[in-house]
This record gives sequence, structure tokens and C-alpha cells, in this order.
Amino acid sequence: MRDHQMHANVLESDRFPDAFFLPDHVNGRVALKGESEVDVHGVLRIHGRDHEMTVPVRVQTRPGSLTARAKFTVPYVSWGMKDPSTFVLQVDKSVNVDVTLEGRQN
Repeated sequence: MRDHQMHANVLESDRFPDAFFLPDHVNGRVALKGESEVDVHGVLRIHGRDHEMTVPVRVQTRPGSLTARAKFTVPYVSWGMKDPSTFVLQVDKSVNVDVTLEGRQN
């Protein structure tokens, strides 16, 4: 029921089914082997609006593979989405996002 409420009333998933991060540049360098930290700047397109942001990304490279992990906060209420809080239930006005990307060479 909670998920249905979030999709129907806050995210409005029927109107805005997708969210995209569109990177435009990277600050820092990714090491050919081992761990690196870079900042990826771009636009998060969510709920029909674009929001400029810089996301810190930790990258681990190994022979034939790469793993990138990013954590960032989406202040959804200040970005125009509805606050699902009620008189009885209070929720945060932002949500933490944790993303892991993995790539392997064939």
C-alpha cells in the first residue's frame, strides 16, 4: 500500500515513468587498476524536471571489469514532489540513493 501511495501520489509514475542521470563531465581520473574517486557532474531528470548535481563516485577497476558506486540524496519535496507526511506519519523530505554499476569485458 505504501509503494502504491508513493507511485500514485508522490512520484506520479504514470506521468513520469523514468528518471535519468545525464552526465556531462567528470572531475578526477579513473585509475587503470585499483580504486579511484571521481565527481560526476550532470543533470538528474526526475518528475519532469532537470536538477543539476555532482555525484561522488568510487570506482574499482580490475583486469576485465569495473565497478562504480555512487551515493547521493534527492530532496524530492524541495524539487516539487508531494510530501507524503500525514498528521500521524512523518517522513523525511529527501531520500538517499545508492547506485552500483558493474561492467565486464567479454
